[in-house]
Amino acid sequence: MELLQRILTYPFWRIGSVSLSLLGILKFLLVLVLGLMGLRFLRRRMEGFLVRRIHLQPNFAASLTTLAYYLLALILVLVALSSAGIDLTQVGILLGALGVGIGFGLQSITSNFIAGIILLTEGSLRIGDLVEFEDGTMGVVKKISMRATIIRTFDGQDLIVPNSEFIAKRISTWTYEDDWRRLRIPFGVAYGSDPRKVEEVAIRVARRIPLTEEDPEHPIRVWFEGFGDSSLNFSLVVWIRQSKVQKTISGIKSDYYYALYQALQEAGIEIPFPQRDLHLRSISPDVARTLKAFSGGEA
Repeated sequence: MELLQRILTYPFWRIGSVSLSLLGILKFLLVLVLGLMGLRFLRRRMEGFLVRRIHLQPNFAASLTTLAYYLLALILVLVALSSAGIDLTQVGILLGALGVGIGFGLQSITSNFIAGIILLTEGSLRIGDLVEFEDGTMGVVKKISMRATIIRTFDGQDLIVPNSEFIAKRISTWTYEDDWRRLRIPFGVAYGSDPRKVEEVAIRVARRIPLTEEDPEHPIRVWFEGFGDSSLNFSLVVWIRQSKVQKTISGIKSDYYYALYQALQEAGIEIPFPQRDLHLRSISPDVARTLKAFSGGEA
């Protein structure tokens, strides 16, 4: 028994006046593991309490509980170090000595950590927001942690994005203050079509699609864009509520194009294809005879 006690309390690692024994490490791990388990349980209960009892928005409640979790985790680490018999004043000196190395070797981790604090406290990015990156990737924010943010794309892919990306680069969000979004669906019809009839058909199509939202401030519009080489060019302009739609923009537009094609066909409005008029200024006599034969002898 005495031998076991001597083994457990033997200071096998020492820096200055800071020493560690096997017993101290066991105490540190025990306090840390049990404390983290308790903090995770408390975090889930607190988030549910804030949403159900205090009626906070789930995004705001998640941000508060995340910040509280990491703050308490930091305190827990200090308590665990103290329980291991380490003088916290000496720990401060040790951390100061390691500060230079951390500054050079962990710059990205530090910047992501600070960016995570900014995102959680500022509220510019929330769980459930639809974001679009500069390369066109779109997805829904599923989790914001201190180092990275989890984005779920519409293809079912989870992206782990460092928090500094949201601070240093331009990110488009479709659900920041409100979720009203305007879509522009360009299409063309053949020359000779009645523009007013095209407008009537397109508006009727938009109102039949469940994705479309309309009120006096968000009307459906059909813009006559101009005269193309082979078509009269229009744009169907509609509004949607992005929070109700779990699709990419191309997927949303596809629904309108399917309905537009069918409605234009039923209305007898031709959808054009590229055409060119060919004018011949001179032609070979052999070619002229061949064309004359094909045309039945007419000049």
